[in-house]
Amino acid sequence: MQRPEGPFPVPEQRVGACAATAMTLVYSAPTPGAGSRYLDGPVAHESRVLAALSVRDALAGAARRSVGETVLEATLSSLALAGFADARSAGYLAPLSRSAALGESSERTLRGLGHEEILYFVRAFEAAGDAGPLVSSLRVALGAGRDATLRDAMRFTAARDPLARDYARNYEVPRELARPALLTALSRSESARGAIVQSYLEVLSEIPDLDVTARAGRREAEEVSRMASGVLKAGGVRSRRGLQAIANLDGLLRANRRFAPTATEPVVLVAAFLVALEHGPEALGHRLPPATGGNRGR
Repeated sequence: MQRPEGPFPVPEQRVGACAATAMTLVYSAPTPGAGSRYLDGPVAHESRVLAALSVRDALAGAARRSVGETVLEATLSSLALAGFADARSAGYLAPLSRSAALGESSERTLRGLGHEEILYFVRAFEAAGDAGPLVSSLRVALGAGRDATLRDAMRFTAARDPLARDYARNYEVPRELARPALLTALSRSESARGAIVQSYLEVLSEIPDLDVTARAGRREAEEVSRMASGVLKAGGVRSRRGLQAIANLDGLLRANRRFAPTATEPVVLVAAFLVALEHGPEALGHRLPPATGGNRGR
């Protein structure tokens, strides 16, 4: 059943189900250098999946809270349940969940992010132990007076932080690149995990990962993108040679955590959430028929 984002409100439990499905599948997919249910990175896979349950519950109530309150609720409840919180994933999904539940455009939701939202984001990121240029910008904006809005802070930091970039540009990369790539991959792959990995590689090959850029520099981030492009040329998840290339890339990226493309995974997570809203969360567990034309859910 198709449920495009806007103009029709999406039932809150469905919003939560879409978020939980997207997070669980993306966290479990063996994306090179970022995640796998078999190879824990800095955080155990089980902790991430347990935290997704708390995020689901918070996002299900997104229409009844501000975006910042939803992010803080998701973060604190995740810490209480799993001892870990992915404040960024909650930050990515909270505006989309609110807009879906209210039946309004995400652009309208993002335009409404005012000064009062900033403190909630600062508290959420601090609780999750997430530091960086975005948190610094948020603290500056918090002390700059009520004319400084959360959207302003995101725009100021958009070139350096992936979450800020997507808030400033209304999720341009997830919508225009990751979502079409995921839909195509779902129509061709035998599993959702394979489709997620394929779309992840397509995003990474086109957009140098901002977290890699921050840790290792622009040239290294561009090299990681070139390696992802090479994996796609080898066939990606659709050929034996491509699967071997994926394994080789994963080994290279895991050998030095500075090269882990951790800013790319949330982009694919947003794409999976949008697909779930459009086609139902069950669509991520089944192959989708090839598109017959037209752009839906936009």
